[in-house]
Amino acid sequence: MLITILSSALQLYVEYQDEVGQIEQQIEQIQNSHLDGIAHYVELNNPVQLQLLIDGLVKLPDIERISIIVQDRVLQRAGGVVSDRVIDTKFLLYPLDPSKAREPSGTLHLVAGLDPLYERLKQKIWFILVATAVKTFLIAAFILLLFQYLVTRHLNKISQYAHNLTLNGHAPALTLDRMPARRGEVDELDTVVTALNEMQTRLAQELRLREEAEFDSRTSREQLAHMDRVTSMEEIASSIAHEINQPLTAIATYAQAALRSHKDDERIPSDLQKALEKITEQALRAGEVIRTIRQFISKQSSSRSEIGVKALLTSTSHLLETLGSQYKVSLVQGVADERLTVIGDLVQLQQVLFNLLRNAMEASPAESAIEIWVEESAHESDDRVSIRIRDRGCGIGSEAAKEIFTPFFTTKKEGMGMGLAICKTIVDAHNGELRFSANEFGGCDFTMLLPQGDKLDAKPEAKSGAKLESDQGAVS
Repeated sequence: MLITILSSALQLYVEYQDEVGQIEQQIEQIQNSHLDGIAHYVELNNPVQLQLLIDGLVKLPDIERISIIVQDRVLQRAGGVVSDRVIDTKFLLYPLDPSKAREPSGTLHLVAGLDPLYERLKQKIWFILVATAVKTFLIAAFILLLFQYLVTRHLNKISQYAHNLTLNGHAPALTLDRMPARRGEVDELDTVVTALNEMQTRLAQELRLREEAEFDSRTSREQLAHMDRVTSMEEIASSIAHEINQPLTAIATYAQAALRSHKDDERIPSDLQKALEKITEQALRAGEVIRTIRQFISKQSSSRSEIGVKALLTSTSHLLETLGSQYKVSLVQGVADERLTVIGDLVQLQQVLFNLLRNAMEASPAESAIEIWVEESAHESDDRVSIRIRDRGCGIGSEAAKEIFTPFFTTKKEGMGMGLAICKTIVDAHNGELRFSANEFGGCDFTMLLPQGDKLDAKPEAKSGAKLESDQGAVS
């Protein structure tokens, strides 16, 4: 706008100079064309012709007054001065006859007004100012609309997107409704959008990491609390086993004493003797169960030895009698060769069998059977014993099957996900292998391969179960 005004002012100045020059040219034309005629009529003293002539000249543009002065007296006059700014010009009148003296016979006084010129220039100035203002307004409005379309609406969208960014959600990537940029061209808006999208990605990553950390922390706290409860339960179970052991020992002792003292007394009915024998048998059996439980939950150092598989299954079955009654399932054992032994720690292997059989009981429907099959490995080069546990439960999905031995992975609502992981760790520590597969009944097969020991010469109970039988006399 300033440049337009300055250029318009320069143009007006040039026009002013041109129009002033035109007035001066017009005055000069009067001098060249009419000055001699006026001097002639003055010399002839013809006022009528003089008046007619100056009346015609005063009608020329911007000529306001023409006066003929002779001897300091106005001889003829036409028009009147109405402008405040004028061009005042005087010409001397000389006789036309060269024989006469060349002294002036009068003066021609011309007055040209400049007010009409200034009025025209003023109108042009107002027109230029109004036109410039309108043009500037239209250009500004166009630029504003263009800026609104190209920049402002995108800035508003960016502002709204930034305002809606939170750590509680994952907003989609920000995109602007723009013409695709040429290859390699990146402007400020593209830079801001890229920065916001990268920030949103980083926020999502940080949120995910924070949620994972919180989940891990919460899981660890729950696991520690559970382990604390488990430890407390172990101490309680050990204390209960110890306390129950005393009355069981007394019951077995009194029953055996009654049998010995009245063994040959014919007055004692045979039914009573059988009852005393049953009391003794059941008390010793209960003591064996409690001894096995105490051995199972106690933190004993690992000791490897040859263990009869039949005795291992029998001792573990004692631990599961209550669970079998609770879930209404039965255990069906099949041992290809009762002389088979495995090399390992009795308590740890009991723990593995206990966990696998308990899982099978929990997954099996009521009135179903869980099969335990023991045999030598089918491969001649594989000197191991295979113990397979088969149930007819709901089975495990293909995706979950990939993670069943992973620590803290569980499909149970209240499970810790450590049972199978511990089982696999124990079996691996025994240089064995724990496998899983689905069976044709829709349930699961867990197969434990353990290093094989020397076969027993007699029944498993006679060798590997010797310690168990030796403890029958006193409940431990």
